[in-house]
Amino acid sequence: MTQRRDTEDLLQHWGMWVIQGSGVSACQASTLPTPMITDDEGLLIDGLVSRLRRGYPESADVLLHYYTSRDATFSVVGRRLGFGAEKTRQLWKAGVAWIDGVLEGICLAA
Repeated sequence: MTQRRDTEDLLQHWGMWVIQGSGVSACQASTLPTPMITDDEGLLIDGLVSRLRRGYPESADVLLHYYTSRDATFSVVGRRLGFGAEKTRQLWKAGVAWIDGVLEGICLAA
């Protein structure tokens, strides 16, 4: 990545990237704005979400559903996954923090 970007911003654009079929996930739509993320960045975030799934599958599921659903709220995502809105928010927060920590390590190593 050429410039430091906010993790939530990257995840939002990754979600659009996944929905448009650039990623491995099986979601597709044709009416979303073009994601402002390169394929390399999309693949990086995709890989990090996959790694997160190995250790914290609930957080990974929340991130996937939240960022690949249009206008999803924590309540909606939670209902889909069988959690309350507060637990969903906590799992989202933990997942974003985990991804942010890994990205920070990558930036420091570069």
